[in-house]
Order: sequence, then C-alpha cells, then structure tokens
Amino acid sequence: MAFDITIAEHEKGIYQLTPKGEINTQTYQQFEDRVKTVIPAARALVLDMSQVTYISSMGLSAVFRIKLAIEERGGTVALVNMQPKVQLVFETMKVLTPQMFASLQEADQYLDKFLDGVQKGTIQPRKPLE
Repeated sequence: MAFDITIAEHEKGIYQLTPKGEINTQTYQQFEDRVKTVIPAARALVLDMSQVTYISSMGLSAVFRIKLAIEERGGTVALVNMQPKVQLVFETMKVLTPQMFASLQEADQYLDKFLDGVQKGTIQPRKPLE
C-alpha cells in the first residue's frame, strides 16, 4: 500500500490529517514534510490514524518532532482512531499517550479545553528546545 495523507482544515487553525498506509523508513519524511506545511497556521492538529497500518521508529520520531513543533507555537496534537498494533507502539514507547483518543468526539472535547486554556492564559506555549 502506498503512503498518502489527506489534510483538511475543519475550523480556523484546526487541521485534521489522515495518513494512509505505513509510516516507515521510506515514508516518514514525506509524512513529516506534509504535516509541517500546516504547522505555521495551526492551533491544533488531529491525526486520524485509522488508516495507518504500521509505524516504525522513524515514523514515531516524526510524530514526536511534529508534536514539539506545534507545541512551540502554543498548539497541540491529538491522535484518534488508532489501529490496535499502532496504538501498542505508542503506548509501549510512551509517546503522546495522554493525547490519544478513541474518537473524534473525545479529541474535540480535549481540544476545546486546551484552546480555552490557551485563550485564558492558563496554558502556556512550550519553550523552544535549545
């Protein structure tokens, strides 16, 4: 299965990204490059992982770098609809597990609270790594 990713802006600054296929050594850079095109305008990224059949360590690293990039801008990432084998990789490596949700509805609730906290100043942007 070839890799592809669909990107849609559902609300201003809220992007849903749906990767399809494997995020592995051959595809992680394409995945990361495509996602990074929306980060300057994004307040939140929702990664719908329902069509990701496999993720390698390079794919996991790409997701982590995306997470850091969006957090440095004061945004957040939510992962939804994970396949069980892919979810196990994230849980085992303890990457983004607090931001993994079973459905878009759960992710929406998280994003509403997060963005409300940013607007009220109770959530501060992550400091850039030096």
